Amino acid sequence: MVDDSYFAGIIGHDKIKKRLRHLIEIDRMPHAIIFTGSSGLGKTCMAVAAASAMVHRRVLSNWEEFREQVIVQDRDDVYFLSPMGSMLKVDQFRQLQEKLMLMGELGSKRICLIDHVETINKEFANRMLKILEEPPQDVCFFLVTNQIDILLPTIISRCAVFSFEPVEDKEMADGLIRLRGGTFKDYEQAILWGGGNVRTVLDLLDGKGAENVHYALDFLRLMAKHACPYAKWLTISSAFTDKNTMEILRWTGVFLRDMMVIRSGSAPDQIRLKQYRENIIELLPFWSDEAIVNGLEALDAGTEAVFRHVNTRLVWDYVTIRFQQSKGGI
Repeated sequence: MVDDSYFAGIIGHDKIKKRLRHLIEIDRMPHAIIFTGSSGLGKTCMAVAAASAMVHRRVLSNWEEFREQVIVQDRDDVYFLSPMGSMLKVDQFRQLQEKLMLMGELGSKRICLIDHVETINKEFANRMLKILEEPPQDVCFFLVTNQIDILLPTIISRCAVFSFEPVEDKEMADGLIRLRGGTFKDYEQAILWGGGNVRTVLDLLDGKGAENVHYALDFLRLMAKHACPYAKWLTISSAFTDKNTMEILRWTGVFLRDMMVIRSGSAPDQIRLKQYRENIIELLPFWSDEAIVNGLEALDAGTEAVFRHVNTRLVWDYVTIRFQQSKGGI
């Protein structure tokens, strides 16, 4: 039997947990798995938990502290690679291959966890494809990505795919109560704001990230009311990091979707940002349905650009122009 404690710290995704436990119990784990879904859903945590269950001990307990290292080895059976700077380096995979050439104990599993695999280049991809075509005995690859569509189809076809979706409110609440105690009321606002994203909910509960909500509201106000919104917002956004930009784009999308909910006549409790209901109603006259749809498309394109490490100033330049065009301002 698989020790369920390895998966206990993960909020949501019960179906994926059950599937992984079953595969481990019957010793039918695929030689390569892709964990895919939006950032902040718990994909890497799930991969670490599965690796722990496979080798019967808790591994990579502080995996987030290992980022930027060439390669992390936990004893002789677990390896962890993550981007150095903005991408995974070919030399990291070369070193991993060298380590895999050394035989482990007969019958023992070796797990290679590669985080943000969407950042690999062509040479890395070709090397990885070759090893996936002829996988070493008892070696399992966990490939974690926010953007599976960037990966080579030939790589995807050689992997089992586990897709992570936003966590339902009840599942999120049950997980938080299990891990932190309390009642649903203690977490209700963070869950509503979080939109099913585990990391966002945890950050809000820990007092982080609320400033990005205010920036998102300021962005929509400027686009609606300011005499020179383009110049004003580019000044404000000049110091934003990739992480700030991603969060602000996401929150702006939440505001726009709440506008659509209110305009549709749905019950007030259907909106996510209840605390900002009056602000949303105030902005509604400035945004037609078409402008909202166009704005959401611009936010999606901006998010994609940040994933691809486009300079944030260029991202905001594009998003701001698109929003002004949607309103007929340019």
